[in-house]
Amino acid sequence: MYEAVLFDLGDTLVHFETWRPRRFLAAGTRPAYDRLCEWGFSPPPFPVYHRAVRRSFILSFLWSRFRRREVRLADVFHRLHLGMGLPVDSEHMTDLVVRCISPFRCLFEVDSEAIPMLSRLREAGLKLGIVSNTMFPHYAIDDVLAHDGLLEWFPVRVYSSEVGYMKPHPRIFQAAIERMGLTPGRTLFVGDRMSKDIKGAARLGFKTVLMRPSGAIPRRRPRPDFMIRRLSELPHIACSPLASQSEPIQSPIFQAAGSA
Repeated sequence: MYEAVLFDLGDTLVHFETWRPRRFLAAGTRPAYDRLCEWGFSPPPFPVYHRAVRRSFILSFLWSRFRRREVRLADVFHRLHLGMGLPVDSEHMTDLVVRCISPFRCLFEVDSEAIPMLSRLREAGLKLGIVSNTMFPHYAIDDVLAHDGLLEWFPVRVYSSEVGYMKPHPRIFQAAIERMGLTPGRTLFVGDRMSKDIKGAARLGFKTVLMRPSGAIPRRRPRPDFMIRRLSELPHIACSPLASQSEPIQSPIFQAAGSA
């Protein structure tokens, strides 16, 4: 059998509502602003503070994609606050980031099949982990996962904000291998993006599973080893004996494409 399953986070285990970013960025900065005032700091008027945070967030995102290296958003915001004459320390910043992330919880919706699927994988004795691209610090993402009941399922979580490299860079996958003691050929990586998840994991020898609800057959290579429309299909793949597989299990999607 496989020994472990690693998951991407966004649009694999959880779904993000990203079409109202300005509204939620404003909602996230308000608690931080109020907290600064409670501590006795003198931040600029809120519209000025909010514009500075939004600009810093957007520029950090664009710069990270240009360099293909992940930024640590907490460090960026720390420097931003110091530049505004707000002498916050690392403890202050942790508190501010946690307060900012709370309003974003309503952006996350756990896939309805995630918990039953994870329960089946755990019962089969498989190790479970997360490898996710995110600018947010680990404690902020862990806070969201705990709120949604996912944190307990994943003793190992590797975030690009910690590693400094984002998928598909091999460094982030190597970090997961080292922390979990994995054998890539006996580990499944499940994700929704060919360029980030499938390409990066396949490069290190993982068996790959593409999560694609539409069922559209990918044209890019490397092709995923398996393809699923929904998470409930994953235990059939993950819990299959490797020794008896002369060929990879094909999802119904691939079978249909082969007979067309």
